[in-house]
Amino acid sequence: MASEEYTIDIVPLSPEHRQSVINLLMSSFFIQEPLNDMLKFEIPHEPLSWTDSMVDIALADQCSFVAVDAANPHKEIVGVILNGISNSAKQEEIPVLESEKLKFIFSLMDQVMEGYDLFKLYKTDRIFHCDVINVDEKQRGQNLSTRLISKSLDKARQLGVKAAYVVCTSVFSRKAFMRHGFQIINELLYSKHGDTRLLNMGIHDRCTLLGRQL
Repeated sequence: MASEEYTIDIVPLSPEHRQSVINLLMSSFFIQEPLNDMLKFEIPHEPLSWTDSMVDIALADQCSFVAVDAANPHKEIVGVILNGISNSAKQEEIPVLESEKLKFIFSLMDQVMEGYDLFKLYKTDRIFHCDVINVDEKQRGQNLSTRLISKSLDKARQLGVKAAYVVCTSVFSRKAFMRHGFQIINELLYSKHGDTRLLNMGIHDRCTLLGRQL
């Protein structure tokens, strides 16, 4: 009997996937990702504006992917990776953060990236970045994160991009990217941050900036 893994296809994100991706992020990412779980977003309205913008930006950049359950008659989206490409000569489009909880998360990400010029570090003017990776809880254990990351890095190489980075707030995503050759550039330990909300994060005790050459 064939492995169930082979019923799930990794395909480029397209406009027809837009609402299904948003639904997946609302029902999975914004509930289960460690910082999101700790902050308890009011679903769907609190993170909806940011999610809409992120998906639209990913569609425009044309380098993101979804995992589609081909065995499901509705071709259900069970995983997604939202990627983008930063250009040193171009101002990057940044979604407006209306949620205070999102502002807090991005302040942590800004802190872990502070002082690091990744364009200079990797001697390039374009860098591929992975912004969101999420797999439906019911489909975990099938290497979907690995397949999504692998497909993304292949796309980056096809586009001639020479480096990639990601900021991870989960130990599982950090390990997944490190298996693909990403190395730790900087870490922000929550125990040293000072915000009491970050003191009981268990194994997800840090925000990590990782990168690699391609």
